[in-house]
Amino acid sequence: MQSAPTLPLADVIIPTEVSSWPPGPAWWLLAALLILLVIAAALVYRRRQQHLRAKRHALQLAEQQTALGLHQLLKRLCKHYYGAKISALSGQQWALTLSQLSGLNFNADELNALYKEEAEQHELAHKLKQALVQFKTKETLDV
Repeated sequence: MQSAPTLPLADVIIPTEVSSWPPGPAWWLLAALLILLVIAAALVYRRRQQHLRAKRHALQLAEQQTALGLHQLLKRLCKHYYGAKISALSGQQWALTLSQLSGLNFNADELNALYKEEAEQHELAHKLKQALVQFKTKETLDV
């Protein structure tokens, strides 16, 4: 038997390891999308904080207020968030609007009692403070 002639073959060259940098286009796209999401979230957070600034300030002021002062704070919040037309309401319309914005039940008689000489208004002051806490800043009003 004849042996196969030996050919001068070079050794097998093992390829160098593939570098992970620069990443592929899909990774760049994912990174850009992630950066955009973070920026969008920061902008939404900042805008929400600016929107709620008046309510936070009113809640700080509410600590030292009487029932009449709390009622005036609610009127100011309505003017800030919903305009002068809503804050100019009075009587039963104002009571309905305040009920809608706070989720509590108000009537015109108890709100009119604020402007009369009565010493005891602790229950109404507590109710108005609760209305201030629950005040809805983004509500559709049909008044």
